[in-house]
Amino acid sequence: MAMRRTQPNSDLIWMQRALALAKAARGHVWPNPPVGCVLVKSGIALAEAATHPGGRPHAERAALEQATAKSGISTKGATLYVTLEPCCHWGGTPPCTDAIIASGLRRVVCAIQDPEPRVNGGGFEQLRNAGIEVSVGLCAAQATQVMSGFFHRVRTGQPELLIVEDDTKTIPVGADALLSTNDDAFSLLSRTPQGVITAHFSKLAASGLLTQLGYVGLTTVAVTARDPVINELRPIANSRADKGAA
Repeated sequence: MAMRRTQPNSDLIWMQRALALAKAARGHVWPNPPVGCVLVKSGIALAEAATHPGGRPHAERAALEQATAKSGISTKGATLYVTLEPCCHWGGTPPCTDAIIASGLRRVVCAIQDPEPRVNGGGFEQLRNAGIEVSVGLCAAQATQVMSGFFHRVRTGQPELLIVEDDTKTIPVGADALLSTNDDAFSLLSRTPQGVITAHFSKLAASGLLTQLGYVGLTTVAVTARDPVINELRPIANSRADKGAA
């Protein structure tokens, strides 16, 4: 990655770059949110990363590992710009807060707090307790839009429904999956690290379908506006038009 120079403390520039990385990851990283981050020291970007396909590794850990492996520059005293609060719990990987603290970062600039109950401010608390300066709120509205599906699933247990005006047989940009009516069943195309896979659901399960899809981790599911399934799902779903998906 080519290093970028800018004036020190240009927080907005770096956060916008982190948001661009997060936006490009939409639809590929479920069950995790699409997060982007940039690691900066003395006005130079040491590394940048987004959440990897399938949700692992997280953006913060990937960027820190990239900096250590390729730049040959110490991360001590650097600033991390990240679009979502770093995780502070064990899941498929150790907490990102542990890696951030161990790296010697001076400052973390974050767009928005993670509402997921296992985090929800705990990541910020750990970083501050370790002496790291934490700033929260820069570009929060944009970050909320990028992660709208994840936030909706955390609140409701269901994925956000993305209504696509044009007929399509492929998963739209920004969506995790495409749901469609197929004879006597529903078909679901979803992106995975191994490629696009297909699953089928009985039409008898329509009333609980979104909850089921949320349970497996999907955050944004697309449906075409003329597919019959939309008549059953629209009244029970949080939906938006496809113009904001890309």
